Amino acid sequence: MRAFLLALSLLLAGIGPALADDDYIKMSSNGLQRQYILVTPSGRKSEPVPLIVVLHGTVGTGRKMQTGLGFDKYVDRVGFAVAYPDAYIEPGQRKTTRWNDGRGTLVSSRLNVDDVAFFRDMVKDIGQRIAIDRSRIFVTGPSNGGMMTFRAACEGADLFAGAAPVIGNIARPIADRCQPSRPISLLAINGTEDPFVPFGGGTVCKGIRKFFCEGGEVISNLDSLAVFARRAGCAAKPEQQVLAAKVAGDPPVEKVTFSHCRDGHKVAAYWIRGGGHNWPPLAGQLGDKNGPPTRNLDATQAIIEFFLGRS
Repeated sequence: MRAFLLALSLLLAGIGPALADDDYIKMSSNGLQRQYILVTPSGRKSEPVPLIVVLHGTVGTGRKMQTGLGFDKYVDRVGFAVAYPDAYIEPGQRKTTRWNDGRGTLVSSRLNVDDVAFFRDMVKDIGQRIAIDRSRIFVTGPSNGGMMTFRAACEGADLFAGAAPVIGNIARPIADRCQPSRPISLLAINGTEDPFVPFGGGTVCKGIRKFFCEGGEVISNLDSLAVFARRAGCAAKPEQQVLAAKVAGDPPVEKVTFSHCRDGHKVAAYWIRGGGHNWPPLAGQLGDKNGPPTRNLDATQAIIEFFLGRS
């Protein structure tokens, strides 16, 4: 198991085998060249299918998310499409500018990259290629991608039916204006001892080299959840339950649920008690510096179940 987790963490860090980029779909959004990978279920291109958009984290790419997170193995089994976009890449550069997640500290912010507009344009482009169930479009992603998922949920509630940010909170500069146009379902997954994105709010990557996430401020995870719970008319205080451990010795998982939401909406979280900056059950890009992972939750499976009700 340790060897398996190490291999996946290397892939997420971009150290795995090189793969061809010839299946990236190129497009333009707001005058910028953008790209994404699209995976569709076999033999269902004429039947409307749900779409899950998976956002990468810092120093990541859509390809790394496709290779490392395991969404593809559910595509035919469950029957959905998945898109893996890249954050904006400046001409002549190899690395992305990272998602403009609202912190205001990233290159994408200084360039005024509108990633929510890109998601809208990408979904429109995908809709010209396959039939999409427009009522079931979802977004998820870790770290910088998790914070961008929150921003997409704040500003794109008319597009996305649900969001699942992982190891991210709402950026403080956009928190006051995070007013979703309609209620949407949201599932957050966070480690309570995350050394990079503080669970209780504060400075991102405090004391960590700028290369990795360039600081900025976030609000707490509970406050981030509360924005969507209020919009969906859920109970003010969540119910909390520690789940039975699958692997003794790994950080335990606490399920947090806001009950009595309107119209079938769901707002919930999995808090990894003592967990770090990881996509469960995977280890992070920096190994021990990410904090401990847990095998008591499969985030990919949990997200698919939350979005689609099965896996």
